[in-house]
Amino acid sequence: MRKKLQTLYVIWYREVLIYLRNSLKFFTSIFLPLLILIFFGTGLKTMFPTSVLHYDFAQFFFPGILALSVSVMAISSTMSIVWDREFGFLKEILVSPISRSYIVLGKILGATTTAILQGALILLTIPYLGINFNISSFIKIILVIFLIGYGMASLGILFASRLKKMESFSILSQIIIAPMAFLSGAFFPIKNAPSWMTIMAHYNPLAYSVDALRWVVLSNSLNSQEILLMTTHPFPICLLFLLTFDIVMTFLGIKMFKKLN
Repeated sequence: MRKKLQTLYVIWYREVLIYLRNSLKFFTSIFLPLLILIFFGTGLKTMFPTSVLHYDFAQFFFPGILALSVSVMAISSTMSIVWDREFGFLKEILVSPISRSYIVLGKILGATTTAILQGALILLTIPYLGINFNISSFIKIILVIFLIGYGMASLGILFASRLKKMESFSILSQIIIAPMAFLSGAFFPIKNAPSWMTIMAHYNPLAYSVDALRWVVLSNSLNSQEILLMTTHPFPICLLFLLTFDIVMTFLGIKMFKKLN
């Protein structure tokens, strides 16, 4: 058990170091979401005043950007598998007397940690958006971010295990993330979308991620009826879906990684 835990720690620590030592990635991962939140969010807020939406658009927009930022970070962090495979480092890991399941879990936890770090930094902007915030809210949000990041990191492992070029991973991740983002309800209410989009959103993990964050982020600022206007799914359903998604993606990610040679 000690060796297994040490394996998890080493793989996790390496993934976190890769993120922290890449100063450009660290800066852009924080700067771009804030740029979208400040300029894009402020511009749309003037187009959709409370008299039209019946709620503050900034409060609606923030949890969506937070969920998307965390998801993109978690998926992009798993690109280290493709990098290691392309430059030969992955072979050294695979031939070591280490269970591949623990290698996958270490990489998933590492990618999840980077997503949590990014989410925590973005949360610092909450006081400027008129959203009530306390320690209890922070802990709940971090727990939800963990569920989101873990599932998206597992999804990234699933695809990264089958790719051999970093360029392929970048293209594939964009193809996956873009439809999920537009069908998540982060930019506009899914309830008001055409029926075909609403149906697709029910199978989109990002839609449940955005709704879950709206419930916990806005719980101290709005009552449940007001939050219902912004969301598509109740909070217990969101948690159940995210937990199920995490378990399924972990199983598939480990299964796919074990096929590497």
